Amino acid sequence: MLGHISVDPGLDLVNSPRSPQDEACCVKMVLEVKPKTNISHVCPHKKDLTLGSIGDIYCPSLDCQSDVQSPEVTWYQNGRLLSEERSNRIQLGEIYDFHQGTYVCDYTQSDNSSSWTVRAVVQVRTIVKDTHVKPDILEPIVDTLEVELGKPLTIYCTARFGFQKDFKPVLRWYSKDSNQQLEILTSEGRSVQSTFEDEIVKCAVHLKEVTQRDLRKTFICFAQNSIGNTTQSLQLKEKKGVVFLYILLGTVTTLAGMLMAGALLYMYWIEIVLLYRTYQRKDETLGDKKEFDAFISYAKWSSFESEAGSSLSEETLALNLFPEVLENKYGYTLFLLERDMAPGGVYAEDIVNIIKKSRRGIFILSPNYVNGPSVFELQAAVNLALNDQTLKLILIKFCPFQEPESLPHLVKKALRVLPTITWRGLKSVPSNSRFWTQMRYHMPVKNSKGFT
Repeated sequence: MLGHISVDPGLDLVNSPRSPQDEACCVKMVLEVKPKTNISHVCPHKKDLTLGSIGDIYCPSLDCQSDVQSPEVTWYQNGRLLSEERSNRIQLGEIYDFHQGTYVCDYTQSDNSSSWTVRAVVQVRTIVKDTHVKPDILEPIVDTLEVELGKPLTIYCTARFGFQKDFKPVLRWYSKDSNQQLEILTSEGRSVQSTFEDEIVKCAVHLKEVTQRDLRKTFICFAQNSIGNTTQSLQLKEKKGVVFLYILLGTVTTLAGMLMAGALLYMYWIEIVLLYRTYQRKDETLGDKKEFDAFISYAKWSSFESEAGSSLSEETLALNLFPEVLENKYGYTLFLLERDMAPGGVYAEDIVNIIKKSRRGIFILSPNYVNGPSVFELQAAVNLALNDQTLKLILIKFCPFQEPESLPHLVKKALRVLPTITWRGLKSVPSNSRFWTQMRYHMPVKNSKGFT
């Protein structure tokens, strides 16, 4: 604090004359108190304590006094009262990280007429011992980097520095060209991670575009502390075959797309064809002079149960399911001997005439069929199909069977080349199953209620 005293003009405080009559002399004094500003030398009290060592904390302005002379002190750590501490020194013993914080000490001073409280603050930081090793460069980790000419590029220099109390880490980039080493102006290294023991610092070089001149340079990442320095060189190399790589990737992608499209086309070919027929609205039955869309042949007088666990027999499939789905839902005209033939018996000539009037022949194959008289119908249909291009045959594998030796050669050959649809028991019963989709694929294309 500054004091200023002003007195009346002409008043001599030391040799002022005094008349004998005067018993007292009055002096007028004015005291002006002004706060002191711009105190540049005042700074907060800081103290560093090394972890694992023995340390203590003194209250500022009392650290030169003995415990006997110093007044009673009240201590606080981070706002918490330390009731057991009353002297101007706190003896901490071995230093741990929880000793770090803000310490406040209060004590009272007085003179003859007044007293006041003095407060001081000590900022305590716990630190480790200074490192004894040079910095460790973390990036770049390779000495060559492939780049593209004309493209922007950013390269980073990252290093780990051990703790040093009185040394600021140095991290920068240099470029070496024709034996001339120059520092590259970069932004100041920034700390990206910090602990008690070390600190990771990073700085970057930004090239607006890579030039041929940059390819001839050697970029050097430089890190230094008081122990020494570490460097890591980086050479830029033009990336070769970029266009070829793009072409190769494009070709591979195209081939993969074609293979995937081919696989999807193969899996859903039947559905695609049926969808095409729906929108094309073509009718191949017009003008062919045929009466039936399909003739159905199966083993008569048999209640054979499928080995797949299905409770449906061949007769049930032929007499119930085929009419329900193909006739009622999709509008095809079927011929079934037991249903559509007039009473009085069926002769071989009648069967041949009916097959001639049909566009498709559907044959439900089973052990009973290939070993029974109904196989004649398949043989007759094969002979007719050789001369009639509009007659197509469809085989239904109702259950597994073995070809008997007595089977005609022409029929054996037909079993190997004709389209075959496998009946899968109860899974094939619903009209939207794969079985009926395949059946529609092989049936004639016509405008009927099932396609509109």
